[in-house]
Amino acid sequence: MKKILSSTILGLGLISGAQADDNNQYEVTITNATPNHVFTPVLITTHSKNVNVFEIGLPASDGLAHQAENGDPSVLVAELQSTHGVFNTFVGGFVPHGQQATYIIDANKKSRLSLTSMLATTNDGFTGLNSVKLPKKSATYYAHVYDAGSETNNEDCSFIPGPPCVPDSGNARALNGEGFVTIHNGVHGQGDLNPQTLDWRGPVAVITIKKVDD
Repeated sequence: MKKILSSTILGLGLISGAQADDNNQYEVTITNATPNHVFTPVLITTHSKNVNVFEIGLPASDGLAHQAENGDPSVLVAELQSTHGVFNTFVGGFVPHGQQATYIIDANKKSRLSLTSMLATTNDGFTGLNSVKLPKKSATYYAHVYDAGSETNNEDCSFIPGPPCVPDSGNARALNGEGFVTIHNGVHGQGDLNPQTLDWRGPVAVITIKKVDD
C-alpha cells in the first residue's frame, strides 16, 4: 500500500438519550485494489433495511447515474436526503489506486450501510456496497464494479472524466446504455482506453467496516 489517507466524517444533529444508547461509531475503510483506476469521492449512506441505493437488474436513479458518469455524488446526496428511511449521508474524497481512505461515522447499530464511488476512467462504472448490516465487531467486503446502465460504454474520452483522459473531457453523455444496473464487463479497448492497464478481473475494492470500541 503506497499511502494511507485518513479522514473523519461525523453525522451531525442532536440525539436523544434513548437513541444515543443505540448509536455507535464505525470506521469505514475503502482500499482501492486496482493498478490504475481512481475512485471518485466516496458516498457513504446509513439507512433502514427498506432502502436500496442500487439493485442489480433495476434502473439506476438519476442521482446514482450522475455519480457513476461524472464522479459527483451531490445529486445522489440530495436524492437520498429526501428519501424516507435514510438517516445520514457522508461524502469523502478521492481514493487513488493502491491507496486507502478511512472514515469515522456515527450510526444507529440497527441501520444498514451503503457506499458508492465511480471508477473515474469508465463511462458509468462504480463500485460499492448496497444495504449491508453494521457489524457487531468488524466485517470485510470485496466489492465488484457495477455498470449504472445509463451510458453506452464507448470508452471515448469525450465521455470519461478520469486519466488518461483530461479532467474536463468527460462532460458529454453517451445515451442508450443498458437501462439497468449490471455487473460491469470491463475495459475492452474499443475507444481511447487501454485494457492492458485499465481492465480488471474480480473485485476492485476491499471495504472494511469496524465498530469503534467505547
